[in-house]
Amino acid sequence: MMSTLDKVQLLEQRIIKATVLIHNLEKKVDELNDEVEVLTVHNEELQKYADSFSADSKLIEDSISKALEQLATIEGLDDVELFDTPAALELETAEQFTLGGGVQVDEVSLDDLVR
Repeated sequence: MMSTLDKVQLLEQRIIKATVLIHNLEKKVDELNDEVEVLTVHNEELQKYADSFSADSKLIEDSISKALEQLATIEGLDDVELFDTPAALELETAEQFTLGGGVQVDEVSLDDLVR
């Protein structure tokens, strides 16, 4: 059986251990609070960037829509033929690809890739 003095010493040791543990937990809480603060600032910066990006995207979308509306007012624009310009050739190639006229994988030779 433990004496009263032994019990008091054991209690003192446990109190010291509990105090050290509490101080360590307080330090960890402070570190986590600092990290939360940094992350909050970073999140606010990202939110501002996202808002700016959304606004810019909306402006670009609106500008494209207005330009297309203006182009739609020009009669006969779609009937104009583009001959032998790089843009016309690219457009023709893209249209053929869209319609299923693209090159199949088995149609490509090593010579085609080396050119």
